[in-house]
Amino acid sequence: MRSSSHRPRKRFGQHFLHDPGVLARLVEAINPSKTDFMVEIGPGEGALTRHLLKLVGHFEVI
Repeated sequence: MRSSSHRPRKRFGQHFLHDPGVLARLVEAINPSKTDFMVEIGPGEGALTRHLLKLVGHFEVI
């Protein structure tokens, strides 16, 4: 895991995505478009967020 201030906590069931292949498959499965409005809850380190920001029309992160 990359060093950062965010560390996954087992008791919260947290997992941070880093594998580029998994991220690519998730984005493909989501199939985002410029007309989509997306909300991501708990973005962690933003690995998936960075991919989706380029592809959707409006993006909110909570």
